[in-house]
Amino acid sequence: MQDLRSKETASSRSSFVPAGARVFRPKQRADVRTRVVEGETVILDRREEFIHQFNKTASFIWSHCNGLNTPDEISRALCEAFDVDFPTARRDALATVEQLRRAKLLEDG
Repeated sequence: MQDLRSKETASSRSSFVPAGARVFRPKQRADVRTRVVEGETVILDRREEFIHQFNKTASFIWSHCNGLNTPDEISRALCEAFDVDFPTARRDALATVEQLRRAKLLEDG
């Protein structure tokens, strides 16, 4: 997972979503076990027989994958928490969410 360390000024931007379009809101699978140790997250995935360890940035993104936040909303939260610009936060949020998806840690749909 990627680590954000940029100190550029945070900016926000809204995304255009066409009417009737389905908005993606990543959500953690309910059957994985999560522990936070010194700001880093360890996830036990018994179904896939794998243990994942996330750095602080990935842990932050993971904690926001609750089915309520869009990737852009997660990106804006990253801007505030890590004092990075929106394009950098969005790039890292999308990359991390894609890694979570490929690792099968997010619910389908």
